[in-house]
Amino acid sequence: MIATWKISLFGALALLGGSVTLAGATTSLQMSWADAFAILGHSCGGIQEQVLATGFDATTGYPTGDVYLQTRCGGSGRGGGYHTTTYSRWVGVTWDFTGAVVASSVLDAAPGGLDPTLSLVDGSGNELQNALTATNVLPSACSVGNTTYCTYRVYLTLAPDFVPPPRITAVSPTSGPASGGTSVAITGTGFTGATAVMFGTTPAQSFTVNDDRSLTATAPPGDAGTVDVTVVDAGGSSAPVDVDRFTFVAAPVLAGLSPSSGPVSGGTDVTITGSGFTDAIAVDFGDTPAPFVVVDDSSIVATTPGIEQPDTARVRVVTVGGTSAASAADIFTYEAVVGGCSGSCPASVRCAHLRGVLGGSLVLSRCKPKSAVNKHGDLALDLSGITWRESGETTLLQVLSSSPGQGACKTGSIELDVAGSTVAGGTSTYAPDGESVSAQLCVAPGGKVKLVHGSTFAF
Repeated sequence: MIATWKISLFGALALLGGSVTLAGATTSLQMSWADAFAILGHSCGGIQEQVLATGFDATTGYPTGDVYLQTRCGGSGRGGGYHTTTYSRWVGVTWDFTGAVVASSVLDAAPGGLDPTLSLVDGSGNELQNALTATNVLPSACSVGNTTYCTYRVYLTLAPDFVPPPRITAVSPTSGPASGGTSVAITGTGFTGATAVMFGTTPAQSFTVNDDRSLTATAPPGDAGTVDVTVVDAGGSSAPVDVDRFTFVAAPVLAGLSPSSGPVSGGTDVTITGSGFTDAIAVDFGDTPAPFVVVDDSSIVATTPGIEQPDTARVRVVTVGGTSAASAADIFTYEAVVGGCSGSCPASVRCAHLRGVLGGSLVLSRCKPKSAVNKHGDLALDLSGITWRESGETTLLQVLSSSPGQGACKTGSIELDVAGSTVAGGTSTYAPDGESVSAQLCVAPGGKVKLVHGSTFAF
């Protein structure tokens, strides 16, 4: 009796979606157990699937359907007895013409309007069919939840002369300069017969098919912005998807430097203005890289590297989009060191740099004039025991003790006039104890010093 039921039910398949074996290549559309397990979070003795087609996607032409996933977990419960827990979800799925899952999303509730007898043919002659196999029960007794005796499946039969269009699953890298030339690795399916690779509406400069799932293309020049990459073969163009996008990035533009000059010793903080700085990967002064911080898309602060002698350097900002073009606005001038200092002091005095933490240890450096023996004019002295005191609007720096071997540096009691004095076109500033100061000083024979240029830095 059971054998007779099976024969009669298979014969009834024509009423439930027609013959499963059709002309052309036929593929059963399902989800992988790995994907199903990830969705359910359980796999107790296997995953049961019920698959029902819903049609062909209007944009991509790919077949779509809804899949009911179920697994049952059993075991002894508290207090004895055997208990079974069923885990199930509905998932909306899109497949490509090879039967690979293109996209899936978990549904909040069971979908309505599913037709177990659905049979559709698209414009290319591809057929999509739902089919029910009932074992030991009548088809009328079947439901998607009855996974023991009823199996719903979807079959895609391609027309004999149909060539599936390619499908892209990834591009790498996903961005490059608008000037073109980026080598882009493209993965997917159906690449063997590729006749073109397009970046938006522009053909790739060149491309090489590695195998059916991989090709390499050279990006053409393009306008700044994001485009879909498509692969073309006799079956048409790959459908646009999120993972095929490539962004053309314009080269950064450097509009100005402030300041545009500084000492050859380096250490000058330069604000670079322009556009396209957000993803900067390097800032170069000539051929030397500089440390930098991106403030925003139009501003970068870079610290000048030191060089051997006075010169000019072209400043360049580098991003994924390329390197900023040369212009009159990107020239930085390295100034000569006179007596160990940048700039100049009156002939009757010497120059010095003062650096350190106010209220603590300060370093007086670069105070020995350059000579054939001493090429850089470097002589660093640790002036310890320094105290600060305020007298009206004048702050006094007093060296309480001197050290031997100070060369040409003036020692003893000196005053630093930092309150409101204007020297060399700039107004000096005062920083409270605990902050760092960097200043260039002119040291007069009597020990008085004036601020030539400098700044205070808070940490």
